Amino acid sequence: MKKINNPYLLWSGIVLSLGALLHLATIAGGPDWYACIGAPDNIVAMARAGKRYPQVACIIIASFLFVCAAFAFSGAGLIRRLPLLRTVLALMAGGLIVRGISFIPLVIWWPEALAFVTSIHSVNALLLITSAICLGTGLWLAVGLRQMMKPSA
Repeated sequence: MKKINNPYLLWSGIVLSLGALLHLATIAGGPDWYACIGAPDNIVAMARAGKRYPQVACIIIASFLFVCAAFAFSGAGLIRRLPLLRTVLALMAGGLIVRGISFIPLVIWWPEALAFVTSIHSVNALLLITSAICLGTGLWLAVGLRQMMKPSA
């Protein structure tokens, strides 16, 4: 069994994996699940009409999240070291932190800016929860990356 040397990256990988699994479960859950996770109204309508696009979109998002989780697990020492590990972790941390802090002000001041990615048009529980998850995961990645870059004692 491998020794986990970075719990921040381990927990980030777990959260990213859960996000990927949620997107895959949404496919099985159908149109109501797409609406529940805040998919844009046109995506929900496509799912209700039996179109494949919402399923493909969820598979692409889930795949991306699983790749991100793999990088987090690699940094944690759970799997082999992946190429460009530090760069990818830094980009992931930055992206999630920006997502975590930017969506709430955007929804308040410019809601139409997010219309292509979400049906959320006002600050609500889903927006607060997803923003907190993104911000927290981004901060965990940043702390984990910093810990990973410290010289070993």
